[in-house]
Amino acid sequence: MTPFRLLGGLLLSLVLSTGDAQTVADVQKLPLVHDPLVKMPSAALSATDQQAVTTLARTLNARPEVQDLKRKWPYSQGVSLKTVLFTISAPFRSGTLERLTVFSVSEAEPPVLLFVLSGAKGLTADLVEPATDAEFCRVGQGYSLRDMDQNGLRELAFTLDCTPGEMMLTDLYLFRYGPGRWVFWQAFPVSSSYGGGWEGHEQSIKIHVRKGKSPQFYGLLDRREWAGPPEFVSRTDPTRTVGVIKYAPTSLNEAWRVRHLF
Repeated sequence: MTPFRLLGGLLLSLVLSTGDAQTVADVQKLPLVHDPLVKMPSAALSATDQQAVTTLARTLNARPEVQDLKRKWPYSQGVSLKTVLFTISAPFRSGTLERLTVFSVSEAEPPVLLFVLSGAKGLTADLVEPATDAEFCRVGQGYSLRDMDQNGLRELAFTLDCTPGEMMLTDLYLFRYGPGRWVFWQAFPVSSSYGGGWEGHEQSIKIHVRKGKSPQFYGLLDRREWAGPPEFVSRTDPTRTVGVIKYAPTSLNEAWRVRHLF
């Protein structure tokens, strides 16, 4: 793999990882998991979806487990059409289609999600909440993934946007259904920016995947850095780094806690 660094018009070689060499062109041919530069608008729910979600929300809000959540976060109004991140019918636990609806339970910090599956296997709900401080963070996009590990089941993904100080950060989190509940799968930083004082940067990473029993994820990095006196920094040619990142498999999850409600 031969990523490159563009510095003052000069082209310098930069190695970001070793083994299983892939070029930018190679990775661009793989299925795209996430592009941080493309902000997907919230999908408009069809009349059928709206009716299904409304009925589901009424059932959920009557459950004592959901009522407990409303007491824990007083600013939460429970679940409704207004708090849906997305809903889709697809195979998530077995080959049988069932509806996955992801709700944003809290209307303020911390970001808390409810993953709800409804169908022939009944109704299940898992609460996903930050395991660490998530101040100044909110959930951005959410969507399902098209069977990354080729076991016939779909996965889901969502982004978390954070603004600590003068920085802006976005991470992508992947979950899939495990034994009896949703489980964390992978996490990737997908964008960051900072501009303060004499230095700054903008970075985006497109996530691609080579599907398989043990899928391999890659990132296409595009980073620009600059430094100099604030009155001149806007005119300074940035240092640009582009290349491929190969991600090692991981199941380490220090960001989210999953609790099976019912």
